[in-house]
Amino acid sequence: DRVDPEIEALMETGVDEMSWDDTENYRMGGSFKWPSVQRVFNYRTKVRKIVLDIIETLPLDLPITQDSPWWAILLGMDHERIHFETSSVLIRQMPLNMVKKPVNWNYGPIQSPNGPVHENTFVRVEGSAATFGKPKNFPSFGWDNEYGEAIVEVPSFEAQQFPVTNNEFLKFVKAGGYNNKQYWSKEGWHWKQFRQAIHPTFWVCDKVRCKSGCGASLATYSHCDEWLRNGDNTNGSNSSTVTTVSNGKNCCSDPVYRYRAMFDVIDMPGDWPVEVNYHEAKAYCNWLGRQYRLPTEAEYRLMLGRKLNDSTSFPLCDVAFEKNPKCNINMKYCSSTPVNLYPPSSTGFYDVMGNTWEWAEDHFNGLPGFETHYIYHDFSTPCFDGRHNMIMYGSWASTGGLASCYARFAFRRHFFQHMGFRVVRNDPNVNIPVRLVNTEVFVLGVGVESNEPILENVNDNYVPTLNQEFKYDSIESLNDMILEQFGNVD
Repeated sequence: DRVDPEIEALMETGVDEMSWDDTENYRMGGSFKWPSVQRVFNYRTKVRKIVLDIIETLPLDLPITQDSPWWAILLGMDHERIHFETSSVLIRQMPLNMVKKPVNWNYGPIQSPNGPVHENTFVRVEGSAATFGKPKNFPSFGWDNEYGEAIVEVPSFEAQQFPVTNNEFLKFVKAGGYNNKQYWSKEGWHWKQFRQAIHPTFWVCDKVRCKSGCGASLATYSHCDEWLRNGDNTNGSNSSTVTTVSNGKNCCSDPVYRYRAMFDVIDMPGDWPVEVNYHEAKAYCNWLGRQYRLPTEAEYRLMLGRKLNDSTSFPLCDVAFEKNPKCNINMKYCSSTPVNLYPPSSTGFYDVMGNTWEWAEDHFNGLPGFETHYIYHDFSTPCFDGRHNMIMYGSWASTGGLASCYARFAFRRHFFQHMGFRVVRNDPNVNIPVRLVNTEVFVLGVGVESNEPILENVNDNYVPTLNQEFKYDSIESLNDMILEQFGNVD
């Protein structure tokens, strides 16, 4: 039975809004009123009691399989971890006077004991087949989109050994990258103009009042404006311990940029990965030159350098099962860390796992053999629309299944999470091993929008969405429903 159908219908949209405007203003004309905090709290209390009663009374038969009622409990636990991470980003967008730093909140080191990052060189990976998909006999919970199997032939490629750092991205900002339309896709430039972005959303500048990227009552709020009005905003931390140094020099000058961490504004951590959305990442690649792009999911699999399909190595082949993983996941630190803090993968790449998620060129879609699960049949499929791009391998805030090598998640291209990127130098003579969706998707209130091609040599890589419901969610279906319900209104 439903606990509260009205609240459940409202909350099922989650954080993945349909446009870069928020749900309230975009879809409801600003007239919608959210339920009170007390009502939501009461709902949560009822749900919690139901779940605890089930845990205490349901017989436990091992092993837990996808057909077991306990699979729903594991699903709920992992889903809560997902929203822990997404909530951390929302907290990070709030004004400092509305948040309180927990005791023992531990930001990562500003500099690595291995020294500063001097150069982000390209590392060559020889071509081979990349196999991905979580085996059904792997002994842990998995989301529906993780199962199935794809085998992709990956040509040799070169990728940067580190994610792009704040210091690197500063060069793009100083070069006027945010004001040069030629670097941006049509969709990206539309977002940039709408949000009036002039630097990454978690950078804080001292020159102009910037928009926050939020909507509703926070639409006019700005971290930058707060700094200008209030000066040092360290929320109780000692900002003198986080001075940014790059090769012995202060990396930021006129304007001065600082960095909004979860609960503080601190000096810019130059060797931490920059956090941007897909549009900003692609603009940076285009600024470097036409031959540069983001990696694909298949290329990331090779960069990871782990054998994930050999059952003899289960479960320790997955970093999520390591007792002391050498990467920034599981809240080891409460922020990003220098990109050279941890050792590289076996293929020579740093921070492939953890620190920040990394944008990929692929559209989100199911793997061959994909099946929905009856407990949460629409967890993944609404995102198989060609408008969600893959994000790879977790962040410092990723726990549970999010910190798994099998995790497959995606967001809309304008979205902010703890997400960065690295760059691939593309060979124009080879086909890019990318998986793209070419199905037209109708969105109520938006219609069918064009999904512009942003990569060359990918004509053979477009596939239909594996969301069969999109075949019925069309303007023709909507018209038929209106005729059936109301008749011809002409």
